Amino acid sequence: MSTVEIKKDQMTAKERMKAFAEGKPYDRIPCNLFIGDHAARLIGAKVSDLHLSVEKAVEAQIAAHEIYETEGAVVGPGLGGIAEAIGSKLEFPDNGAPFVSDYVVKEYEDLDRLSIPNPRTGGRFSIILEAAERLVEALGHKIPVAISVPGPFSTSGNLRGTEKFMKDLYKNPEFAHKLLRLATDTTIAFVREAAKLDVNINIGEPSASGSLISRKQFKEFAFPYLKELVDEIKALGKPAPSLHICGNSKNIWDYMADTGAGLLSIDDKVDLEEAKHAVGDRVVLVGNIRPTETMYLGKPKDVEENVKECLKKAYDNPKGYILALGCGLPIPTPPENIHALRDSARKYGQYPLNPENFN
Repeated sequence: MSTVEIKKDQMTAKERMKAFAEGKPYDRIPCNLFIGDHAARLIGAKVSDLHLSVEKAVEAQIAAHEIYETEGAVVGPGLGGIAEAIGSKLEFPDNGAPFVSDYVVKEYEDLDRLSIPNPRTGGRFSIILEAAERLVEALGHKIPVAISVPGPFSTSGNLRGTEKFMKDLYKNPEFAHKLLRLATDTTIAFVREAAKLDVNINIGEPSASGSLISRKQFKEFAFPYLKELVDEIKALGKPAPSLHICGNSKNIWDYMADTGAGLLSIDDKVDLEEAKHAVGDRVVLVGNIRPTETMYLGKPKDVEENVKECLKKAYDNPKGYILALGCGLPIPTPPENIHALRDSARKYGQYPLNPENFN
C-alpha cells in the first residue's frame, strides 16, 4: 500500500469549485462521486422514492453528503423525465432506474397532437424544482447544487422509442427534426424555470453516443440542438454546463466541445489521455473511473489504483480536470469503495501534486 498521506481538505467543495472556475489556486483536484440512485440505500428508501418524493430526494442527497462527503448535490428529471412531461409513460421500479413503458409518439401523426408542457407542473417538474430549492437551502453554502437534464436526442428516443427514432434518422429525417424541436423547446422551457434557482445545470445525452450513431448523424441530429440548449443555459447567466455522452465519444469530442459546454464528462470506455490531447485545451475533462469493474466489482485497492491511473492521464489537462466516474454509480456499489474514492482523491489529488505518486 502507498505511504502517501491522506490530507485534510483546506476548502469546502463550493470554495474549491469557485476557485477552479475562476482560475485561482485551490487545495486539491475536485472529485465528483455521481452517487445517483445509490443514495436511496443511505436512507432505507426505494429508488422510486427518490424520483417521486421531494422529501426523499432531499433526504437522500443530504445523507450522501454526510456519509460520503459528496462535493455536489444533483437532482433532475432523469433520462425519461422530459419525455414523461410531454406524454410518454414511465415505470418506477423499487430498486432500479425509471424506464419508459409507453412511448407517446407511436405514429408520425401523434407528434402533431403534442405541445410543450407547463415547465413548472408538467410531469415531475415541480418535484425536481422544489427538491433543488430545498437542497440549496440545506447544502448550498457548502457544496454546489445542480439540476441535470437529458439532451434533446435522448429525449426524442424516449418519446418515440430509441429503435424507431434511429430508423427515423434514415427514413424520415424531417420528422426526426420535428421531434427534436419539441424535445429541445420543452427542455429549454424547463431550464428557464430551473435557472431561477441558485443551481448549475448539466446535460446528459447518452443516446447520442458514437457507439450508436455516426459522426455525420451526430452533426445533423444531435449537435445543433445540444448547442442551442447550451447557448440558452449560458444566456440565462449560468456557467457553461457539463456534457456527458455515454460510450465511445472519441469521434465526436470536437463537436462536443463546439457545443460550448464547459466540461466534458468522459465515459470509461475511452481514454482520458487521448481526450486531453484532442480537446483538453478547450474544455475541462471529467472522469473516468470504471463504475462497474472498479466501483461495483472491485476492492478499495482497485479504486485507489484506478484513481492514480486517471490522475496520471489527466491531472495536467490544460483547462482543468475533475476526478469522477465514467458513468453513473451502480446502485449496489459497496460503501467502502465509495469511501476509497474519496480518500484516494485526498491522498493523491492535493496540491502541490507529485506525479511520481501516480505510479
